[in-house]
Amino acid sequence: MASTLLSPMVDYYNDEEELDSVEDDDDRSFRGRDSEEDTEDASETDLAKHDEDDYVEIKEQIYQDKLSSLKRQLQQLQEGTLQEYQKRMKKLDQQYKERLRNADLFLQLETEQVERNYIKEKKAAVKEFDDKKVELKENLIFLFSRNKPIDPLYF
Repeated sequence: MASTLLSPMVDYYNDEEELDSVEDDDDRSFRGRDSEEDTEDASETDLAKHDEDDYVEIKEQIYQDKLSSLKRQLQQLQEGTLQEYQKRMKKLDQQYKERLRNADLFLQLETEQVERNYIKEKKAAVKEFDDKKVELKENLIFLFSRNKPIDPLYF
């Protein structure tokens, strides 16, 4: 009976020893993992620094490429060979020619209108002159037909 009572205790102590040995194994494996993790962390840090350096280099390269592209475009603009500049100049030239054509058409229209008005006014003046001339002739005929002397102050 004592052996049955002791057996769970013995098992407990045996289990405890096993646990200690497992813990020791775990500690050793964790220590090993820690050193491996430290190495991995260090290599990850190195990779991160390397990636950051690559990023900075790529960013610098993009900046330099963009800068050289803009300088090239500026040079082409100053020479007048930049394609976008030439397109805009062509468009402006077309607009200029169109405006000149419209201005010329407007000038022609205005000139024709002025000439028509001039002709109308000239015809009206000639008609008024002829009407006045006829009126004066009629007045003279009337005065002469009365057989009275004509008063020179009348005219």
